[in-house]
Amino acid sequence: MSSTDPPIGALVEIANGRGIVRFCGTTSFAPGKWVGIELYESKGKNDGSINGIAYFSCRPLHGVFIRPSQVKVVSAEPEQPPVSRPYPGAARSGSGHQRTPSTGVSRAASLRSAGASSSSRSSSPVKPPGSLMPPPSGTAKSGGPLSPALQTQRSNRLPVQDTTIVTSQRATSPLSLPPQTASPTKSEPLSSPIVPSSSGGSLQVHTFPVSREPSSQSVTRSVDDTELQELPRRADDARHMRELETRLSEAESFVAIRPKLQAKLNQLQTELIATRRELSDAQQLAHLSDNRGIDAHEQLEMAMLDKEVAEEKAEIAQAELEETKERLARMEVELQLSEMMGIPNVKTSLAYIQLEKHNERLKEALIRLRDMSQETEQEQRRHIAELERDIGGIDELQEQYESTLIKLSNAETQIEDLKSQLDVALGAEDMVLHLTERTIQYTENHVETEKALQAEIDTKDGQIRDQLQKISTLEDACQDLDNTIGQFRELVLQLQSELDTLRTQTQNAQHESAAAASQTAAMMSLNLKLQSSAAKNQAKTVELEIRKLETRETRELLTIIQPYLPQVYMENDSDATSCYLFFQRLGWKIDIINNIVGQAHGLPESLNGSVSETLVGICEMRGRAAYLSTLCKRFAAVLRRCDPASFLNAGRIYPEVAPMEKRIDMHVDLLRRDEFREMEFVSDVLKLQGQFDHLAETYFNGYDYDLGERELGYALSFDYDLDAFAASIGLTKTSVASILHDEDVVLDMGGYDPETELFEPLQKLLDQCKSAKVLSKKLTKRLEDVTQDSAALKAHLVPQLKSLSNAVPELVNFGISLAQQVIPHLSDARSAKSPFQLTTVLWYAKQTATSTVAKDMRPGISWWEAVSEAISALATESNKLLPLAFESESVWKITGTPPWVARIEEIRASTAVNAEAERKAAQLQDEVQGLVRTLKARDQNLQEATVKIELMERRMEAIKKQADAIVELEIELSKARKQERAYEEAMEQLQADLDTLEQDNAKLKVMAAPEKQVAGNQPTEPDNAPVEGSFETSHLLDQIEALRGTVRFLRTENSYLKGQDLLKEIQALPPLPEPVSRIATPPLDPSGTSDTEESDDDIPATPPTLRSLATETKMLYRDVIKFSSSPRVVDLSVLRAKRAEGEGKSGKGWLRKKDMPAHQILERKLEAERLRKRVKGLLDRTSVL
Repeated sequence: MSSTDPPIGALVEIANGRGIVRFCGTTSFAPGKWVGIELYESKGKNDGSINGIAYFSCRPLHGVFIRPSQVKVVSAEPEQPPVSRPYPGAARSGSGHQRTPSTGVSRAASLRSAGASSSSRSSSPVKPPGSLMPPPSGTAKSGGPLSPALQTQRSNRLPVQDTTIVTSQRATSPLSLPPQTASPTKSEPLSSPIVPSSSGGSLQVHTFPVSREPSSQSVTRSVDDTELQELPRRADDARHMRELETRLSEAESFVAIRPKLQAKLNQLQTELIATRRELSDAQQLAHLSDNRGIDAHEQLEMAMLDKEVAEEKAEIAQAELEETKERLARMEVELQLSEMMGIPNVKTSLAYIQLEKHNERLKEALIRLRDMSQETEQEQRRHIAELERDIGGIDELQEQYESTLIKLSNAETQIEDLKSQLDVALGAEDMVLHLTERTIQYTENHVETEKALQAEIDTKDGQIRDQLQKISTLEDACQDLDNTIGQFRELVLQLQSELDTLRTQTQNAQHESAAAASQTAAMMSLNLKLQSSAAKNQAKTVELEIRKLETRETRELLTIIQPYLPQVYMENDSDATSCYLFFQRLGWKIDIINNIVGQAHGLPESLNGSVSETLVGICEMRGRAAYLSTLCKRFAAVLRRCDPASFLNAGRIYPEVAPMEKRIDMHVDLLRRDEFREMEFVSDVLKLQGQFDHLAETYFNGYDYDLGERELGYALSFDYDLDAFAASIGLTKTSVASILHDEDVVLDMGGYDPETELFEPLQKLLDQCKSAKVLSKKLTKRLEDVTQDSAALKAHLVPQLKSLSNAVPELVNFGISLAQQVIPHLSDARSAKSPFQLTTVLWYAKQTATSTVAKDMRPGISWWEAVSEAISALATESNKLLPLAFESESVWKITGTPPWVARIEEIRASTAVNAEAERKAAQLQDEVQGLVRTLKARDQNLQEATVKIELMERRMEAIKKQADAIVELEIELSKARKQERAYEEAMEQLQADLDTLEQDNAKLKVMAAPEKQVAGNQPTEPDNAPVEGSFETSHLLDQIEALRGTVRFLRTENSYLKGQDLLKEIQALPPLPEPVSRIATPPLDPSGTSDTEESDDDIPATPPTLRSLATETKMLYRDVIKFSSSPRVVDLSVLRAKRAEGEGKSGKGWLRKKDMPAHQILERKLEAERLRKRVKGLLDRTSVL
């Protein structure tokens, strides 16, 4: 190809044909340099413009843009374009033949051989044409008649003046003639026969112009016309036959590749389904994390509300503190004044003692508030830590989502490639049929074939354009997803910064409100926790009850069906049926354990990296478990199609084998709890294997019904043994590689290169094992599909499967023995007992190979080559067996009647009884059932009465407790009233004493008036006593007001706690039917108000507080939400059941009042009315506050 850019106007040749360069440079639709070419034929894609931008101008579908590296320059000067595209075989091949007839179109058949031979059918680079020949001379009227194809072409095409035929000289043609020239006056194109192209099976029609000359011109001939007409036809026939044979061989190769492509497509579709499932799981996890984020945001909003309430409380407490400080300052001033005036110490007075006690109580309250604030702070910190963990989980889910998207796009790309390959293979198969028909009759069909192939090419071009559009759409979608991911990351960073800000604000709020935190915040948080825990417990309880109901219904159905079963079945067939289900169930459980353990350890992908000893043990365990599972499936297959006698005979072993399932169930339970113990499972599998081998020899030997399961067992054994071999070889390689990188180990290579002598042979063995593993997977998949269709491969393929299964254990013994010998040597080298010697490892490998795999090793080859040949032999044998397994002729359909179906007639015959006795028995049975229904109805009434009595007793106990609490509160209230009266009496006494002291003071003033010299000091005396009296009086009044507030608080708290305890007891009661005689008791109002007349008469109504209103609002909100979310439907199941029972009876059946639709609607209305009254009462109390 040309390394420089083609000049404008140059004649170039590309894959679509020849054309003229019209543009060369950069474009806006794609980066890089592009060459715009105007083709001679309509095989382009545009008219010189793309996306509305014109780069050059040409006819539609004649313009194409291509890279400069794919353009071949034929001539720097443009030449006259031919009418149709020249035959590409003449350009690609280095040999061709030109014929120049002397009589015009009478030699048209000879033109078909021009450039027809091709030495290669691959897409090789285009070679330049051999020579440029002058147009032949001849007359249009001379020669033989034209074929219909040529006549059609001649009638449909316009003549072209002065055209030339470009062909290449065929070196091996014996009919090479010297060219003859003449002065042409008129030329006309002729069609060449349809020749298959070398690009993909499409057929193209190539036309060559032939000049038409006057009949007056004479032409010299060297051979006879008849001989010249026959020889080109024979050459054309031979050439067509060779081309058809080549096409046939290519089509057969396509047909052979088709099953492999189909299997690969199925595998990729399975992987795509798994990837989509993982994607849906990741989306569900992301949705769950979003819900958690929303919950956290709601909790943060609740915390902000709590913060605002706490700030309000803090402001109130701050105001009270300021007021207390002012009072304290006033009291200090009064105390100093009393000391100055010589008044005795007031510490002994009653007011001071009460003030000190009040201060002590305030200190205790502050200490309790501090403790509560610390607990609240710890709870908030723990909640913030949980939010941080949730954010970390969101990042992990995002990474998983990105990886899943990448895997999904790769899988879709591979599937599209395989689909295109399958389309090509299907087209090749159709081509075989088409070419076979053309070998019989390939003449007279050129034009129709050209049209069909052109339509197919157009269809393919449309598919390619659709694929390109799909690729662009997917790229846009990927770009949108990348933008979304970027926005999500920015949002996460923004949320993180906002979370840090909120954390700082929360810490500041905690420090500010540490001294003023109230009990309301603690109660609200506790209420939220109780609500969340109650909702979770309710969901779990509902799910558990539903499952219990399903189990109960299943058991009840079984108990209903069992009496209808004949006694013969219960005595003879029951154990056999249980035995069949036992073997089938046991095989499924073992397969579940095998698959989950393999997925947990990443098999078989984990064998490609570093391998541990545990992984080798897991591979060996999976092989043994697969063998046991195959045995169980074989037993089930035999029992499914054996004769009734053998089926009943196998039922006798059920009591002996039934306890074995408990061990497998134990391992399944351990696997569910992630406590699986591999060694114990292997021990149990070996025990079961020995017992089942004995059962196979005793009861299940000599049957062909389990042929498919036996073949599947051989294939699974072959597959799992390859895993064990790869694991053991990988363990040896990993162990030696790790010790070579250990700097503390002394290495003695003995002059050998470990990479060449050890690692490369081991890696070669692993690569060969991977290739054999691919074949084993295909074979196992095929046998699984055949077994699921109740079929099997024919018996002549069983020895080949058995030989495959028996040959792999030698390789496994080689790998495990090598690892067992090498690992102790490596342990000694690590413990510095001896240096690591590569020669010792190689000697171990040689000794192990010669004793296991390479016993009959050919002279002149190494032990590594002997092991490699053994693996290659296995791969070759499996590769031969795989096509046979996929042939439909090799599949044998296993047929047979199940023994339980064959036993139907026998059981029916044994259970035949007298019709009269049966009728009487049915009547008696109906009477018994009626009596049983009567007894059940009475029992149900008794149970309902018992439950009602228990409910009333519990309510009476709750009412008694409530009455006791009210009595205690009344006693406390009476005590408080007595104390209040005592305080009032003390105040009256103090007032009397104060009056007496004032009178005495007045008398003393009158008596001491003459003695006083300074009149300015007299006003201070009468002011001292009133100061002291007013101070003590105000203090007592404050104490009384505090006691009244305490009594009010105790009343409110007692009513709240009383309502909460009663509500908890009612919620703890089991759901029971409400009594029919009266309307159900409305739910307890947790607002603290009692509905009894005694409490209304005895306890005076107290004004509502902010705390009580908040609590009542939450309870009312929860009840309203519960009422609005409950379905507004009527349960008609009981009514329909009663109607169904009463269809065959006269009269109307009895129905409880609770089950009637009118009563259910009435209950709904009463519940709505009660909620409305509660909301109205709450609004009234709030307006009062």
